Amino acid sequence: MRRIRKIKKIFIQGIKLLKYIYYLIYCKIFKNKVNVYKNIWIISERGTDARDNGYFLYKYIIENHKNIDVRYIISKDSPDLYKIKRLGKYIIYGSKEHYIAFITSNTLISAHFMGFSPDMGLFLRLQNYKLLSLNGKIFWLQHGVIKDYLPYLNVKNNHLSLFVTSTKQEQQFIIEQYKFSKDVVKCTGLARFDNLKRVKSNNILFMPTHRIYLHNMNDKEFMKTNYYKNINSLINNKNLIKLLDNNNLNFILYVHYEFQKYSHLFSTSSNKIIISNINKDDVQDLLINSCLLITDYSSIFFDFAYMEKPIIYYQFDYKEFRKGHYKEGYFSYKKDGFGPVVYKNDDVIKEIELNINNKFEIDNNLKKKINEYFPNRDKNNCKRIYNEIIKKIN
Repeated sequence: MRRIRKIKKIFIQGIKLLKYIYYLIYCKIFKNKVNVYKNIWIISERGTDARDNGYFLYKYIIENHKNIDVRYIISKDSPDLYKIKRLGKYIIYGSKEHYIAFITSNTLISAHFMGFSPDMGLFLRLQNYKLLSLNGKIFWLQHGVIKDYLPYLNVKNNHLSLFVTSTKQEQQFIIEQYKFSKDVVKCTGLARFDNLKRVKSNNILFMPTHRIYLHNMNDKEFMKTNYYKNINSLINNKNLIKLLDNNNLNFILYVHYEFQKYSHLFSTSSNKIIISNINKDDVQDLLINSCLLITDYSSIFFDFAYMEKPIIYYQFDYKEFRKGHYKEGYFSYKKDGFGPVVYKNDDVIKEIELNINNKFEIDNNLKKKINEYFPNRDKNNCKRIYNEIIKKIN
């Protein structure tokens, strides 16, 4: 089954490569015709969504810099297409226009490496092997805050004009560990931080991240993993269900984008526990409308800390994760984290109960730590990113 999926992926990428070569020749032959795309800024995330840093920077530019001709790359069947339609111009992911804009635009912006391309994996490999011919400068907005050791950053990304970071620790780590230029790595804060705000809520959000070594499993294989067993046992824990009922709290499980295809496998008998998915909820809305975050290793906790809200780290498979996913970087959860680290279901429930008793408020020491971590905790992250892009273009 995995072999069939791999062959299918190679076949699809082969077609996209042929399309790229065709449109590369097309752009050279019809240079005057495609010149109109030169001064267009193209922005994206993965090409299929609009709910992260790409979307919020696009929204900022549309609302504050009407002189910029900016287009958002998004698929025609994306659940987020309506958000882009009501804001401004867009280009359909994988279309003829997408390939032409990708090849000719002077300004390429995305939240993921090569997110503005017709295939992130394929075109990143071509870039690394210097087989990609692009006209534009590349601005990486990032998907989150880097805290772990990421081996793919060891590939010399000389093509980047901007590498967005959010904390001084992260900025220093990227410069020292991966030898990026200080002129490229800027501590502006993430674009999506501008949208964060504190609201009253009775929702507890559980957002575990994915595991590289569990990718491409079928449903039966996935249900045999420690990942599935630990999470599903937590949402069926009688003490948790009782705690939620007694305090009128909702518990929302939202698994990582890469594991959304497994969402339907999780089940519970409690009507207080909600299995959410990408078609039902926006991550930003979930974060804003939750009073407590439980995660394992996801950097989404930085967004939650930014709002000064409590966090629990539930790391039921620490050794396994570090061996098969990412190794620890400069950030230690026990020393640098914004909440307790626990390893068992019962300990998660104890920490939830403590937060209920504290009315989901964090103490002053933790507030001080958060303020020290983020040099710019304001509503000007998009503005700083935009100004950096303008500097590089000029």
